[in-house]
Amino acid sequence: MIYDLVFLNGRVMDPETNLDAIRSIGISNGFIVAISEQVLKGHVEVDISNLILCPGFIDVHSHEHTDEYYALKCQDGVTSVFELEVGTNDIDQWYAERENKTLVNYGVGIGHIQVRMKVFDHPPGFLPQSDSPAALQPDRIDQITKELEYGLRRGAMAMGFGIHYVPAATRWEIVECFRLAKTYNVCCHVHMRHFGAQEKNGSLAALQEVLALGACTKAAINVCHIHSTCLSATNKALELIHDAHKNGMDITTEFYPYLAGCSSIDSALFNDELWQEQLGIGYNSLTYVNTKEQLDINSFNRYRKEGGLIIINSIPEQAVVDCLQSPITLMGSDALRGHPRAAGSCARVLGHYVRECHLITLMEAIRKMSLFPAQRLESASLQMKIRGRICIGAIADLCIFNPLTVKDCATYEEPKLPSQGIVHVLVNGIFVVRNEKLVTIDKNIKLPGEPIRGIIRD
Repeated sequence: MIYDLVFLNGRVMDPETNLDAIRSIGISNGFIVAISEQVLKGHVEVDISNLILCPGFIDVHSHEHTDEYYALKCQDGVTSVFELEVGTNDIDQWYAERENKTLVNYGVGIGHIQVRMKVFDHPPGFLPQSDSPAALQPDRIDQITKELEYGLRRGAMAMGFGIHYVPAATRWEIVECFRLAKTYNVCCHVHMRHFGAQEKNGSLAALQEVLALGACTKAAINVCHIHSTCLSATNKALELIHDAHKNGMDITTEFYPYLAGCSSIDSALFNDELWQEQLGIGYNSLTYVNTKEQLDINSFNRYRKEGGLIIINSIPEQAVVDCLQSPITLMGSDALRGHPRAAGSCARVLGHYVRECHLITLMEAIRKMSLFPAQRLESASLQMKIRGRICIGAIADLCIFNPLTVKDCATYEEPKLPSQGIVHVLVNGIFVVRNEKLVTIDKNIKLPGEPIRGIIRD
């Protein structure tokens, strides 16, 4: 048999079966149709000796969904990108804006933050301003849950929460939202109510709220960026999540491989005057993205009125290490412009933490960036059962990289530099990166990225 495309002599790594061997891979009509120890024949044959072929990476947490950032994701080995934390308040519009226009597969959740912004007539934007009714008004639960349910009926891939950004959202409001998520069998992706390692109003108290919600509602949970929320208490938080998982709770958590966070300076994260104590930093640990200026109290107050993104240098290295070595974590970049995590997260895991630091095995790293995210989303869409693995019948979303040269190049000074050592990337069987270069595809034709969407019930 002659296949559309054959990869020869590659080291094939499948995190589902733990296959790690030299194989030939045959692809036809966008699917993997042959995996063989023998040489296969194809209309196009590519020798990938000394390279690794694995599932394309799946990023469940990205806030950048433009052509520019989809291209950077491809060059980082990512084939599917989701916005599941902040999400959207209009599922139909979000998918329609991207139809036939993306290099990567894409999906979105219905966002509690975004729905609150709609219900309280907040201007469109990424996050609510710190003094807005969307952040500070504690009512309209019926309207909020009605909007959330409509989004779920229109195929939302998850329900997203950023409780810290909307501090007026009562605990009962969040209970009702979790109940809805359970009814529709989607995962709750949760940015928790508090950050920091302190006892009062700290991250462990916030985590206990989330664990109680999981226990009472049985909703599936993914705790967002546990390391940037819990900081020096990350090891304790992971222990609690692991215990909950061991005792039957459907819960995971995620991290990104950097020591700085990023968020909006005019958000409610900074409403509490104790934020410096909670984060263990001062003003000089903040950098304003637009000017790359290190802040002091005067510039902080000025930019807080203007808005914009800031880099927050607060994450201990050990928190990242603890996440890497935990069996229940997946990697989600939390991509935001101005931060290198938007361009280099996957390559940084492979190059720095696997090859240079030997903190995690290559197979486990691949698993955290492909199979685990796919499994997290399987309840929302059956598509995810045939992504994130290398097997006959799987969709040919593939990353082929050089384990000796793969590395992140993006920095805080130059956050849009593409990763190196990602040699080929295929989305639905079509090259989007070839020989380490982004493939130029005529935008007048349908691009290879497909919508990944839940069940549409209306």
